[in-house]
Amino acid sequence: MPRLIVIEAHESQRRKLEELTSDLAKKGYVLTSKIETPGGWAEIVAASRSGGLFDDKRMMVVENAEQMGLFPPSLAGLLEDEADDVIVAVFAGETKNAQKIFSGVPSQKVTFIRAPAAVPPWGRGKWLMGLAAEKGCRLEASAAALLTESLESQEELRAELDKLAFYAGGKPITVEAVKLLSFDEGGNALLRFLDGVCQNRRRDVLNALRHLQSNPSPLPLLTALYNRMRPALYIACTAPQAEARALAAVGATREYVLRMARAALEHFGAESVKNFMLGLIRLSYLEKTSAAEGWPGFEIALWGLMGQGSGAK
Repeated sequence: MPRLIVIEAHESQRRKLEELTSDLAKKGYVLTSKIETPGGWAEIVAASRSGGLFDDKRMMVVENAEQMGLFPPSLAGLLEDEADDVIVAVFAGETKNAQKIFSGVPSQKVTFIRAPAAVPPWGRGKWLMGLAAEKGCRLEASAAALLTESLESQEELRAELDKLAFYAGGKPITVEAVKLLSFDEGGNALLRFLDGVCQNRRRDVLNALRHLQSNPSPLPLLTALYNRMRPALYIACTAPQAEARALAAVGATREYVLRMARAALEHFGAESVKNFMLGLIRLSYLEKTSAAEGWPGFEIALWGLMGQGSGAK
């Protein structure tokens, strides 16, 4: 019998869904289906109990769950607090409205995930500094101030922090880094570069490089690219039936990251991705020694990969 988890619609809905599915994946649950136009509750509950050939623990994500209407109280007996099958129902409405849909269901039968309280404008700097500390980032106060003055959305601030930490590679995130990667004329150059490589968009990659090469060493960009394409390497090296577990083991469960990884494999092929990733590991090692090849070595590897790709733009 399945367990039912309800996620409300709010600014952090997508992140809440990603965090939940990632946490379940670490516990051994495998995503078996994602339904965007659900039929009815009875159909969903029955589908979640159908089982799978290879997976002991399964999760199903149901988008637009409000379309299914009231949850039939007669199905409540089929729900459990802990189970090998999990239904994650995502509602396009507030939790208080979603709770009405389950008015005839015992409260312990449904888990509701609620939005955290919004941080007031005067507290966002402290909040962002605290978030950086939780993530193991070193965010300078001046950089936090610039970010919170420029962005109102807490989810946008989270995304910017993740991007900056990705590029910083353990070094302090300075106000100069924020200006370079978030607000300069090249705006979002790092993301345009990473996505451009995965999608073989050569013009985007070239334009982004003009801004990113202000750093004397390619190591931060090299590391960011390796991390972005790492899921593609695991997909290329893993049998299809074990792919979900392998990706979950390295924390590669976010939909956007996986979409970019599959795009890279589609454009370049498994063997080219494997060889390129081995080349990045080699360059990373050399950059930390006196034999560093610098930007020329990185660009040779980069354009060597993109030259092999299909569907270039």
